[in-house]
Amino acid sequence: MTHAFHSVLFFPFSSRFQLRFLKTHDRRIRVSHGSLTTGCCSMHLSSAFSSRSPHVISTLPQLTSKPFVRSIFSSSSSSLLSFEVVSTEVLSKPSAAMSVWSEIADNDSERSLNPNSELLPSSAYVHIPFCRRRCFYCDFPIVAVGERTEATSTHMDARMANYVDLLCREIRVAASANPSRPLKTLFFGGGTPSLLPIPLLFRIIQTLDSSFGIAAGAEISIEMDPGTFDVHSLRQTLEGGVTRVSMGVQSFSSELLKACGRAHGLNEVYAAIDAIKGSGLKNWSLDLISSLPHQILFQWEHSLQEAVAAGPSHISIYDLQIEEGTLFNRWYKAGESPLPSDDVSAAFYTTASSILTNAGFEHYEISNYAKQGLQCKHNLVYWNNLPHFAFGLGSSSYVDHKRFARPRKFNLYADFVESFETSGGQIDFPESSLEERILDTVMLSLRLATGLNLQQFKQQFGTTVAAIVCKALFPFASSGYVAVLNANKQPISAEILLDHSLPLAYTGGASLAHSDSEVAAFVHLTDPKGFLLSNEVISSIFSALPSGSSYLISSELLQRYVVLGCKRDILV
Repeated sequence: MTHAFHSVLFFPFSSRFQLRFLKTHDRRIRVSHGSLTTGCCSMHLSSAFSSRSPHVISTLPQLTSKPFVRSIFSSSSSSLLSFEVVSTEVLSKPSAAMSVWSEIADNDSERSLNPNSELLPSSAYVHIPFCRRRCFYCDFPIVAVGERTEATSTHMDARMANYVDLLCREIRVAASANPSRPLKTLFFGGGTPSLLPIPLLFRIIQTLDSSFGIAAGAEISIEMDPGTFDVHSLRQTLEGGVTRVSMGVQSFSSELLKACGRAHGLNEVYAAIDAIKGSGLKNWSLDLISSLPHQILFQWEHSLQEAVAAGPSHISIYDLQIEEGTLFNRWYKAGESPLPSDDVSAAFYTTASSILTNAGFEHYEISNYAKQGLQCKHNLVYWNNLPHFAFGLGSSSYVDHKRFARPRKFNLYADFVESFETSGGQIDFPESSLEERILDTVMLSLRLATGLNLQQFKQQFGTTVAAIVCKALFPFASSGYVAVLNANKQPISAEILLDHSLPLAYTGGASLAHSDSEVAAFVHLTDPKGFLLSNEVISSIFSALPSGSSYLISSELLQRYVVLGCKRDILV
C-alpha cells in the first residue's frame, strides 16, 4: 500500500519558532510550495531534503496574528516524516493553544494526491463555437455565422472545415502526449454543434476513435438547437454514433424567446420535439432558463409543464446570470425590474423542484433532473472532479491536476494548436494546488444530491481539513439546509458533525461516536432549501479553512463555483 505524508501546521498566534524535520528513512521530501507567507512576512523553503540527519529550518521572523497553513509530502512509498517544534517564542498573547495536526493519507484512492496514481482521463469535451447569432445573455466563446443560405453556405462550410482541421490536429497531438483509456463519455458543446455539417461531425468522432478509442456503450452527447435539425438529419447523426441530445429550448414563451435573443421561435421548438420523437431517440435532455426579463411565475409553470409533456429523459434548469460583456449586462441590473427579484427567482427554483420531482424526475444535481438511470454521465465527470480532455476554442481540460483553458479567440486558438504541435503536446501550466483541489472537491460534491462523502474526503485530504468542513456545516445542518447521513444513507443528528470537528489530538485518533450508525459518512444540501442557499454554504466553508497564503480564497475560486451553476453545459 502506498502512502503520502500530509502535515498541516496551524499557529493561531504571533510567534517565532523553529521546526525540525525528522525522517525515518533516507528519502527525498518535497515541500509543496516554495515559500511561506503570512501577511508581509515571507520565508523561502528548500524544495528537497535528502540527508539522514535532521534538518532545521531557520527561525522565521515575527509573524502576524493571522494563522498560516503549510503542507509537506513524502515522495517515498514507504518513508514517514515527523516534526517537532524546537523552539517557540511567543511575541503576543496567544488566542488559543498551538495545535499541530499530522496524518497519513492513503494514495490508493481514485483521486489520490499523488498525480501518478490519478485515474487516466476517459472523457472528452469538444467545443463547436458556431452559432446563428449571439443570444443576449451569452458570454460563451462563439463565432456567429448567420443563417445558412445558398449565398453563404460555401463560405460557412469552408470556415467550419478549417476549424475542424485545427480540432483534429489538437486531438491527435494530445493523444500522442497523454496516456488515457478509451473514451466513455464524449460531449459536443457550443455554440450550436448541430450547425456543423454531419460529415465534419463524423470526422471529429473518427479522429477521437482512432486517437484514443471510444469504448463500447459510450455516452456521446451533442447540443442541438431548434431550427437547426430535422428528423432526417437527426437520424444521420445518431447513425454516426451519437447517443444523446441536449436541446436548448430555454422557454416555451414566444415573447421570452424574443426577449433573450434566441434564434428560434416556438414553432421550431415543437418541430424539434417532433423530430426527436420521430427519430426514436429516448435519451435526450431539454434546457430551460429561469429569471428572464419580464418572466412571471405563470409563464415559468407553463414552460415546466410543456417540458414534462415533451417527454425528455433529462431536464436542465438554469437561473439567468448577468455576465459581463453581454447585451443583458448593458440593459439590466441583477435583482432590478424587469428582471425578477431574488424572492421571485427563489420561487421559480422551488416551483421547478416541485413540478419535476412530482413528474418522476430525480433532482440529482443543483440544476439538473433526470429519469432513473439517465443522468448525464459526462457532466457527472465534472461534478465528481475527475480528469477529462477538452478540445477546441475556449474549452478547459483537467489532466494531471492541471486545469487549462484554451484561447477564446479563433486566431489565438490557431496559434495555440501550432505551438501545441511544436512542443509535442506539452502544456507549460502549473498543477492545481492542494488547496484548490480541496475547494473544488467540496463545492462540486455539494452540487450533487449525493453530496460529500466524508470518509473519502478524510482519506484524501486528512482528518483536520474534514473536521473544519464538518464544523462549518453544523449551523446549516442544524437549520435544515444540510442533511447528515450515516454509511447506510440514513439521516442522523447534526450534532454528530461536532464530533468530527474535533482534532485527532482531542479524540485519541478516533471518533467519539460509538457505532457506524452514529458516524457521519455523507453530507448533502437539502432540496430545495439547501440548494437555494448553496452559495452561502460554500462561502462559509471556504471562510472556515485556515487563512494565510496557502488557503487564500480568491474571487476566481468563488466565481468558478458560480459559473458551474449557471452555464448550460459546463466547460470546467
